[in-house]
Amino acid sequence: MIKIIMGLLIFGISPIAQISVNWQTLPNAPFGSRINDVSFVNKDYGWVVRGAGEVYHTTDGGNTWDVMLSSDSTFWRSVTFANMNLGFAGNLGPDEYGGPTITDPTLIYRTTNGGNDWSPISNISGETGRGICGMQAIDSLNVFAVGRVRGPSFFMKSTDGGESWISKNMSSFAAGLVDVHFFSPDSGFAVGLSNSDHSQSTGVVLFSSDGGENWTEKYLSSRQGEWAWKISFPSREVGYISLQRNVGSPVNLIKTTDGGKTFFEKQFFAAPYYVQGIGFVNDTLGWIGGNGSQTTYQTTNGGDTWAPANFGSRVNRFFFVNELLGYAGGQTVYKYTGQVVSSVDDTQQPDDFQLSQNYPNPFNPSTKIKFTIPKLTPIEGGTNNGILYVTLKIYDSLGEEIMTVVDEQMRPGENEIEVYANNLASGVYYYTLQAGGLNVSKKMLLLK
Repeated sequence: MIKIIMGLLIFGISPIAQISVNWQTLPNAPFGSRINDVSFVNKDYGWVVRGAGEVYHTTDGGNTWDVMLSSDSTFWRSVTFANMNLGFAGNLGPDEYGGPTITDPTLIYRTTNGGNDWSPISNISGETGRGICGMQAIDSLNVFAVGRVRGPSFFMKSTDGGESWISKNMSSFAAGLVDVHFFSPDSGFAVGLSNSDHSQSTGVVLFSSDGGENWTEKYLSSRQGEWAWKISFPSREVGYISLQRNVGSPVNLIKTTDGGKTFFEKQFFAAPYYVQGIGFVNDTLGWIGGNGSQTTYQTTNGGDTWAPANFGSRVNRFFFVNELLGYAGGQTVYKYTGQVVSSVDDTQQPDDFQLSQNYPNPFNPSTKIKFTIPKLTPIEGGTNNGILYVTLKIYDSLGEEIMTVVDEQMRPGENEIEVYANNLASGVYYYTLQAGGLNVSKKMLLLK
């Protein structure tokens, strides 16, 4: 199986582009007990979980929803899908929220058929925790999980698609962990809190460069009574982390502009605000929501200033399919659609399609592919706005599709992805770009 890494790079809308933002409340989405987490694999197929014990699935971009899994004894806190079939749901576990009815001790459930059937994960080596707060599948092999907000503090990972797991006690680094974000199988962050007494806690940011075997503390927030909650990296260099504090003000967030080498704080709100969810579609445009009645807030300048976005309540997770499509889970499910309305320097947009030869070639185990989407002539009376539907697929020498790398609407510009092929045999493979009637392929050679 080919592993696609650094997927955020393939959806890059130029920072000079202006995006018209629209958020809508999905009328048929589950409502009530909070939607804790959201995961989509494309514009149509997605899953959400809520604390009431239900996993929901949509196949039409959120217009309709079906219950895929229901358990009164389970408090679903997190969900992640690697593809349309392989997914995982995380249980917050007993003794957290939900009272005496939450008795399910299973940490993670796994599905291999899109959520029609779920199996409890039992093949775990090492000391285990009692609940999962955050999960991330970066591909069909590598899955990461952390927990939980009131402890104990643990990190878990699988490198075989969830067949087996390794669990690591993280109490020497944090009292609890809430969210996890990896860029590759080796490099990623986990965030949480420094003290199980929340009034004495500070936010903790941890980093690993070896797949979670070893961790270093990258940042502690500046004040007590708060903890790091959610991570959003719209690009490899720029990232944001929300800081939750139940009482007191002002309320800050954590930001990096150098890929996590250093972090600093910015003020989000001068008055009390029960911050939880944070999400950015690019380095400057993003939102913050929280577990309260206050509306979600929006920034267009990287967190320097914030204004009411006038949608949503109790938002815990933002999930963006690309820069023009996303979802948020809170009291119900909210859908974001963006539209590129202008560009300051349109003359810099390319005029021709380009699919470059991968480099290095031959390669082992990874290679990079560059491609360019050209500027479109607007359709008179139409609505293309320069956006073009693009697919980039990889095939073996027999013409069998190995992986769909890109399947999205994209804006003009240069794009680069990195492909890992650790589990492929040596041989010839082909990658094909299709867009706007264009169909072009190039050959690449894997040598081990």
